[in-house]
Amino acid sequence: MEKKPDSTLEEKVTETTDQPDLPPEKKVYSDDHVCPIKEQRMAKRRGKPAHPVVKWSSRIVMVLAIIPIILVLAFIGAVNFMDYNQYKPQIESEFQKRTGYALKINGPIDVSVWPFALEAKQVELKNRPSFNSPNLAQIDSIQVELSLWNLFVNRHLELLGVELEKPHLFLETNAAGQHNWGLLQKQLAMTAQQPQSPHLRKVAYQVVTTPVAAPSDKSPELVDWHLDSFVLQNAIIEWQNEQAQTHLAMEDFDLMAFDISPNQSFKVLTNFQYDSSEIKSGFHFNVASMLMVNNRFSQWTLSDWTGNVRLVLPKTMQIPEVRVELVGDLFELNFDQQRFHVEQARFRSLKGSLETSMSGTYGRNAETQGDLKAIHINLRKWFRHSGVSFPNFVDKTVLRDVSAEFNWSQTPEQFSVENLAVQLDQSKITGDIWRKQLTEKPQYRFDLAISELNLDRYEAYVDSKNATQSVQKEAKTVSSAPNATKSDPLATARPGKETYLPVGLPITTLRGLQAEGHLHIAKLKAWQMQMQEFEVNLSANAGKLQLAPLDANLYQGTLRSKLLVDVTGKTPHYDWSGRMEGVQLKPFLIDGWQYELLEGQYDSTFHFNTLGVNSFLLKQNLNGSFNANVQKGRFKGMDLNKLLSGQKTSAKDATEFSQLSMVGDIQSGVMALRRMNVKSDRFSAIGTGQLALPTAQLNAVLHTTYHRPPHRLQQLKGVEVPVHLKGTLGNVQWSVDLKKLLSNPANQQKLLNSLQQFLKAS
Repeated sequence: MEKKPDSTLEEKVTETTDQPDLPPEKKVYSDDHVCPIKEQRMAKRRGKPAHPVVKWSSRIVMVLAIIPIILVLAFIGAVNFMDYNQYKPQIESEFQKRTGYALKINGPIDVSVWPFALEAKQVELKNRPSFNSPNLAQIDSIQVELSLWNLFVNRHLELLGVELEKPHLFLETNAAGQHNWGLLQKQLAMTAQQPQSPHLRKVAYQVVTTPVAAPSDKSPELVDWHLDSFVLQNAIIEWQNEQAQTHLAMEDFDLMAFDISPNQSFKVLTNFQYDSSEIKSGFHFNVASMLMVNNRFSQWTLSDWTGNVRLVLPKTMQIPEVRVELVGDLFELNFDQQRFHVEQARFRSLKGSLETSMSGTYGRNAETQGDLKAIHINLRKWFRHSGVSFPNFVDKTVLRDVSAEFNWSQTPEQFSVENLAVQLDQSKITGDIWRKQLTEKPQYRFDLAISELNLDRYEAYVDSKNATQSVQKEAKTVSSAPNATKSDPLATARPGKETYLPVGLPITTLRGLQAEGHLHIAKLKAWQMQMQEFEVNLSANAGKLQLAPLDANLYQGTLRSKLLVDVTGKTPHYDWSGRMEGVQLKPFLIDGWQYELLEGQYDSTFHFNTLGVNSFLLKQNLNGSFNANVQKGRFKGMDLNKLLSGQKTSAKDATEFSQLSMVGDIQSGVMALRRMNVKSDRFSAIGTGQLALPTAQLNAVLHTTYHRPPHRLQQLKGVEVPVHLKGTLGNVQWSVDLKKLLSNPANQQKLLNSLQQFLKAS
């Protein structure tokens, strides 16, 4: 069919004949006419007229698009103009009903549209009545971001993110061992094990009670959850344990986690400051790790964590901070089974390292086991940077290199350290230690062996005499006596400050100690005295300690003894008895008392008892008896045999004797020599006297009998010469009592005969 020409267009073209010389697109048309070419072009663009169905479909789509916009605008208006504070009582009541804890929202409740979030300020979670703190938690601000899509489409409130600003947790454990968070933990566990209640449904922005169909038996315990983010800022966590008398605090606790889903690993960044009442140093943690939790929050898995800890002391102490590197492979925590597992946790700092793994259960019947390995730990530096005071050791090299390796396990009845191997400076310590909790008081057992131990290396300077007296009198400790002090005349004065050996135990600890054990030291040096094969068995019960046997080999001889210590009274009481055989006196006295005037082979039996907490009181209160014998000995300072033979003697000479025996008693620190016998080449002596042990003052008389005079003095054979000994043991002065010498009738006759013989010879 041929298309008819447009008559109207032709008419319009004819109307412009007055402009014959111009093309149509350049001709000027009046207001009543249009350009035909333009009209033709627009008609092509418009195409054919729309079908009525298409027109109505477009209108319906437009209406459907406008309705959600109107609903959103209405929702925004409702959100902005609704007062959410009116729902505080319902929220607080519902929370207490579900958890058992009272909730108080002191600040306003606000809702924002973009992002769709709810914020509550100044929230308080009240504590249980049986605890000290009024609140379990205080939170400045809680922000919860919700999903608009799920709210409108699924009519379900889905959490997208949670942010807590400045929460403050007050955790308490009372004297009965109860926790103030115990009820909340129990309620959460019950909630996790049950499906949500079928009688409540959240609709839009209020809770209405609408009956709905009960879920089937195959419904899951909990609906899977997902959080885009969880943020914790400036949190404070405090734990007051009245049962253990400790207080722990974590401040400036920040935590960030993103893309959180159950049973999937997500990254966690956290940092916080930890403080303890037992340590001056503060610990600043900064840790990054991968975390995975299940949908019931009952199992937590921390893996591949790295971070550091800064040990920071108060600025007034002027000690620089130290940084500890943290690396770990795995940490698992299961709340349902109350189990945990730590694998390859490593700490490195100050050129040392520590590595540990452990696993077990926690709670009422906790059982744990693990192993630990420490390499090149400088305890002096760790004490310093932790703010822990330690003695001012004379030897500055001690405690600089400590390594240890052992296995440990713990049950409700026992804690044990087994396969112990410790390298402490030059000492190697091996053995096992057990701690049993069968009754109210724990029982200790040990079996230890030490290769060598030099206690003199661990002597420390006494800060002041007042401090020493305070420790000795008020601290109530059983400690070793100061070595080489001014109050001990037996010791030769040494340059420097007064020193002591800090190895004491509090009397209160000893009174409750129940222990059994065996200790063997191959080489022992203490108070400058050297011993080999030192062996002791300890038995302690209710303040009474028995160290039997207390044996050692020393200076080519042996010590066989037992020591009883009773700390049930106000002052510790000691009872020591035993015997010494074949001991070489010269090195024994030089090492122990810096006394070098007497030597020989020493045998003795003794039984001493005393009271006191320091060396002076122990000597002052000493009582007992002894029987000593020295064979093939020498006494330096003079040669009495040379003098009796008519020769000169000097201080470098020594009086040799074949036997020296002493029998005596000690009462209140005063040694009474009931009998002292000396046998030598030219004389013998019988003596008596006293020795005050606290001051080492000697006052004795020797009745010397002249047995083998020279040929020209044969008349003096049998003469008794009284010799008076007086002074400190380190500086004994001797003199002949001429009055007693001449007043003896037998001596007078022998002296007269000798004088007559001398005159005849002259």
